[in-house]
Amino acid sequence: MKEKTFQCYLELFEPRELYVSEQRLQEAWINALWKKARVSGDGLPLRVICPGRQNKSDGPDFSDARVFIGERLFEGDIEVHRHAGDWYAHGHQHDVRYQNCILHVVFHPPGGDICVRDKSGRPIPLCYIELEEVFSLEPRESCLEFTASPESYFAVLREQGWRRVDQKIRYFYRQHDRFPYDVMMFWGIFKACGYRFNEENMIRLFMIFPWEDYVQKRIKRSLIRDRLFDLAGFTKDSSSAPPIRWNYSGTRPAHYPERRIVWLSALLQKFYGIPAAETLYEMLDRDSRWDRIFYRFFYTNTPGEEKAYPPGPGIRKEIVLNTLLPLMEAVRLDKNEGSDKAAMIRRYMENATLPQAYGMAEKFHRRHGIPGNDRRSRNWLCAQGILFTRDYFCSQELIHCCPVCTLARGKGQ
Repeated sequence: MKEKTFQCYLELFEPRELYVSEQRLQEAWINALWKKARVSGDGLPLRVICPGRQNKSDGPDFSDARVFIGERLFEGDIEVHRHAGDWYAHGHQHDVRYQNCILHVVFHPPGGDICVRDKSGRPIPLCYIELEEVFSLEPRESCLEFTASPESYFAVLREQGWRRVDQKIRYFYRQHDRFPYDVMMFWGIFKACGYRFNEENMIRLFMIFPWEDYVQKRIKRSLIRDRLFDLAGFTKDSSSAPPIRWNYSGTRPAHYPERRIVWLSALLQKFYGIPAAETLYEMLDRDSRWDRIFYRFFYTNTPGEEKAYPPGPGIRKEIVLNTLLPLMEAVRLDKNEGSDKAAMIRRYMENATLPQAYGMAEKFHRRHGIPGNDRRSRNWLCAQGILFTRDYFCSQELIHCCPVCTLARGKGQ
């Protein structure tokens, strides 16, 4: 593995990031997001009584808002940003117009920031909302009723799915100058181990782990598990500050973060000092039975060690499809090798099925008249096409040029 300094870049590591205009975020706030109970950056319950009046001119985005934080009622302005650091990037800390702000709403994990400060130095509480909540809102325009053939519908979804897959491959390939392939691979594995309830928490744990020390073998192999548990806040004298607030509500024991972190520790120990991505690439070259290879990749137990249960088959398959195979294609491009491996990777992706369709995908299929018993509704690539369509058309209010709605209008048949 190449030795490089990349720790300073980790705060910019956001392969999932999708541009969403602040106007779209403001509309999501005023139309729906304010109605849900939240938690402030310092952990106090936050309840919005009035989301404020939207300001179309200079100054804070919303005025005359009323918000309970803890047991105290605040009245004033609200500012909405994508990132917590945008407050300072936009110079609001020097602007007197923002001295009446009572809340700063952001849509990307704020890290250690629990507030921002105005011109007088007064702290302004922060409210973090997952960007996924914006994407899950129904667009103001309704999707057109689907009238084209299912064959045309699934063909469009596969085409959009490849656009999403190619986007992942390009990200891994272009970012290799900043991050080793192994670190990008572990990002995807950490994220998947958070499942849906602790995904952001696992990403945060990934971000604060000392990857440069791990890559350059400056951390003892035997201390990897202790370090992860300490950063996760599971040790008595944890150094994680502020602590990660793990979510157990609705989480099955198999997905408990402690159990996942035991396995992640074992995986990091297994590949300590070994180029994991390169090793996997060579394994795929030697054996055409890829399912068996991936099982061996995830297996971590050795005699005498505590049992480290890997994620179940469904999550392992998600990791393979969403992270390992796009990464393998990026490695192939980096090596400038032939297209046979690329064809095998794409064939594996194209034929992969999910144990059951994503809830979001089921809803999308129903909206367009696809029966639930259609086996193609569980195709992984089609699910990627739905995610791409939702992110780049539905959530951006671009229904008029959505490829699926174009079919519904009778075009492209």
